[in-house]
Amino acid sequence: MKGRFARLVIVVAVVPLLIGLFLITGGGAADGADHGVGSVRIVPVAGLTGLTSRPPFASNSHGLPPGRGALVAQITSQTAVRASPGGARIGSLGLKSQFGSPVVAWVRRQSGKWLGLVSPVVGNGRLGWIPMSAASLRRVNYQLDVSLSARHVTILYRGRQIERYLIAIGKPSAPTPTGDFAVTDRLQTGDPSGPYGCCILATSALAPHAIQDWSGGNRIAIHSTPETSSIGLPVSHGCMRLTLPEGAWLIAHIPLGTPVIIRE
Repeated sequence: MKGRFARLVIVVAVVPLLIGLFLITGGGAADGADHGVGSVRIVPVAGLTGLTSRPPFASNSHGLPPGRGALVAQITSQTAVRASPGGARIGSLGLKSQFGSPVVAWVRRQSGKWLGLVSPVVGNGRLGWIPMSAASLRRVNYQLDVSLSARHVTILYRGRQIERYLIAIGKPSAPTPTGDFAVTDRLQTGDPSGPYGCCILATSALAPHAIQDWSGGNRIAIHSTPETSSIGLPVSHGCMRLTLPEGAWLIAHIPLGTPVIIRE
């Protein structure tokens, strides 16, 4: 009898811990492959969330999707990326990102049947051009505005501020780059106590150096951290850090392709 009672106590104690882990990690792996971040495994979050239209994407044959949000393109067939409309090839885009997410990019310009994309393939401050026939189009109503001097990220929805979070930014030897970028991946780590907390928004921004313990190479991210004492300080390798609840909010709301505007 005592043995049964002891086992019951253990089960009662463990169940809340399992429930908490389920809530933090989203109940298991999302679509796509696992990738390592140091000793942490990361998975892309399923779904594109927060977009103004639902699948399927707006048909190119009917022109651009309606609305005033930022235009984003999901790659639907592997395509060359060119330096200008019809110009020299400078890279390529497939259907999946390096983290296993659908490739969705912010369209900054359009020229005839060509789309000028913000993409890590072409680097900071440049556009990569693809034929419109290689993508499907939507609009997003969100935008992330980062002020490095104020150390804030402001979340806009349809041009109106709905959230503002204090962030850590890059240290002087590894500054956070400025420019116009976009969200490329929404990732969960499954380990909120790890260096990237629970949640990561990878962006198209590139640092001039590799980032320690980060499988994204020199890709800049907005991610949560359990080290809340670092928030508000210039201490990172270029990424932007915020709290675990704030990181979870971003993952739940911010779609792929969302513009990320980083200003000094």
